[in-house]
Amino acid sequence: MSVFDQDVDKELSSPKGLHWYHWAVIFLSLMLTFGAFYISEKQVQLKMESQFEFQSQQIIELVKERMVRYEEALRAGTAALKMLPNSATREDWRKFEQNLEIDERFPGINGIGVIHYVPPDKLPTYLAWQRETMPEYRTHPEHSVNEYWPITYIEPQDANLKAVGLDMAHENNRYTAAKKARDTGEASITAPITLVQDDQRTPGFLFYVPWYDTTHSPEYGSDENDFMGLVYAPFIMNKLMDGTLENANRLINFSIHDEDTLLYTELNSSSSDLDPNPLFTRTETLELYGRPWRFNLQTTTVFREQQNHAQPYTILAGGLIIDSLLLAIFLILARSNRNAVAYAHRVTDKLKQRNDELEFMSDSLKEKNQNLEEANSELDQFAFVASHDLKAPLRGIQQLATWVEEDSGELLPEDTKGHLTLMKGRIARLERLLDDLLAYSRVGRKDGEQEIIKPKDLTIDVFNLLNHEGKFELSGDMDNSEIKIFSTPFELVMRNLISNSIKHHDKETGHIKVSISVDSNWASVEVSDDGPGISEEHQEKVFELFHTLKPRDKVEGSGLGLSLIKKVLERFGCDYRMQKNDEGGLSFFFTWPVELVIKEDKNE
Repeated sequence: MSVFDQDVDKELSSPKGLHWYHWAVIFLSLMLTFGAFYISEKQVQLKMESQFEFQSQQIIELVKERMVRYEEALRAGTAALKMLPNSATREDWRKFEQNLEIDERFPGINGIGVIHYVPPDKLPTYLAWQRETMPEYRTHPEHSVNEYWPITYIEPQDANLKAVGLDMAHENNRYTAAKKARDTGEASITAPITLVQDDQRTPGFLFYVPWYDTTHSPEYGSDENDFMGLVYAPFIMNKLMDGTLENANRLINFSIHDEDTLLYTELNSSSSDLDPNPLFTRTETLELYGRPWRFNLQTTTVFREQQNHAQPYTILAGGLIIDSLLLAIFLILARSNRNAVAYAHRVTDKLKQRNDELEFMSDSLKEKNQNLEEANSELDQFAFVASHDLKAPLRGIQQLATWVEEDSGELLPEDTKGHLTLMKGRIARLERLLDDLLAYSRVGRKDGEQEIIKPKDLTIDVFNLLNHEGKFELSGDMDNSEIKIFSTPFELVMRNLISNSIKHHDKETGHIKVSISVDSNWASVEVSDDGPGISEEHQEKVFELFHTLKPRDKVEGSGLGLSLIKKVLERFGCDYRMQKNDEGGLSFFFTWPVELVIKEDKNE
C-alpha cells in the first residue's frame, strides 16, 4: 500500500468532530481579538491624554507668551522715558501710546501708564508740575505711608480717568508688588485686585516694570538709588483672556487662581461646552512675575465629541465575528472531510495516469526545446553571416571611393569632392546600420549600450539617409538636448516611420513633420505626413506581420515596418498611437525612455 493510500485510510477512520489543532486556532484567535481590543483601547486613551496634555500646555504657553509681550511693551515705555531730554509730559506719553498702538498690537490690555515715585519732600513740587497741564490733578486716596506712588499718566486716558492720581501706597497688594519691582529691578505683577476703572468689579491685576535714571528730577524720583518710578499696565482678567484665547469650539476649559483667589474661570454653567464629567483634568502652577498662577484645566464636550471611542469595540466585535466564522468553517470542513477523502480515492488513479502522460510530454518538450535552441543558434549564425556578406560589397564601394579620391587628387571640382565625402559618410553609415540590425535581431537577449545623442541631429541623419531624391521635405519643432538612450532601437523606429511616410505617399512630393520634446524621463515624438493616411478600421491590422494595405507588387516594403516598431516600443514600455491628422495624412505618436544629460557650467 502506498503512503498516500495510508494517509487516506487514516483520514477515513478519524472521527467527525474537530481536532485539537482546530480548537487551538480558535483559542489563539480569541486571544488575539482580546489583545487587539486591549491594545487599541490603550492607544486611544494615550492618544487622548497626549492631545489633552498638548492643548493644556498650549494654553499655558499662550498666556505666558502674551505676558512676555506685555513686558516688552512696558520696557519700551521705560526706554522712551529715558530717551526724552526732559521729563515726559502728558502729551509726550499720549504720542508714545498712539505710536505703540496697544489696541491692535496688544489685545487684552486696559492701557499703559507711568507711576512716578515721589518722596514726601518733593510732593508739593510734583503736584504743581502736574497741575500745569491738568489743573484738577490730585493724588488719592489718603494713606499713612511716608512716600507716594501716584499714577501720573495713563493712556487711553478717557477710559482710565478714574485711575489718574491713584496712589499705589494706599493698598497692600499694589504697594507690595511696586516695592518688589523697585528693589529687584525686575518686572512684577500684583496679587488680585479690583481696578477702579472696572465698573463690573471683576478680578484684575497690575503689571509693573521699574524705571531708573541717573538724571535726577526736582519733581519726582529717589536721589539715592536713581529710582524714578514704574511703567505699568492695568489688566482685567476676563478682558485679558478674551484677547489671549478665543473660547469658541475649544477642546479645553480652564480656571486661574492666584493662591486661593479666583482670577478667571470657564468652569461654570455659563460655558456652553462645559463637560460635567470631563475625560481629563490637570492642575499646573505657573510662577509668573512673582505670583503663583494655578491653572485648573479640563476637557470640554467638544473634546469628547472628537474622540473615536468606538474603535476598540469595533475591533472586538469584528474579532468575535471572525472567530465565529472560523468555528463555522471548521465544522463545515470537518463534515466535508470524509467526502473529500473519498473523492481523493477516485481521483488518485486518474492522477497517476495523468502523471505518466505529463512525464511523456515533459520528455517531448525537452526534445523540442533542444531543437529550438539549435534553431536559434543557427539563426544567430545566419544573421551574422548575412550581415558579414552585406558588409563585403559596402567595403568594396568604400575602397573604390577611396581609390577615386586618391587617384583624382586635386583634379576633382569642389562640389564633386563634397559629394564624394558625402558618399563615403553614407557608406560608413550603412555599415553601422547593418551592425545595428544585427544587434536588434537579438532583442530580448541584448539591448545594446546606451549612447548620448541629440534627437534632432539623429532624425535629420535618418531622413537624409533615406532615398527620397529631394522630393520630400522635413520640418518640425525638435528638441536637440543631449540625451542618453538605447539609440539603435530608437533609430530603427524613426527610420521605419519616416520610410513608411515616404514609401506609402500617394504623391511624388510630400512634407514630413517631426516634433520631439524631452523632459527628465521621457521623450515625446510625433511623426506626421500629408499622405493618404490609414483608415480607422485598418489601423490595428497594419501592426500584423507582413500585412500591407496595397498589393505586394505595388509596395516596396516587406510588411514588417510597423510590426518591428510595435515590437520595439512594447519592449521598452512605450506608449504609442496613430490617428489621421488635419492634412488628411497619418500622425504617429510614441514615447521613449531617456536620461537627460545635464552639462555643468564651466564659467561658474
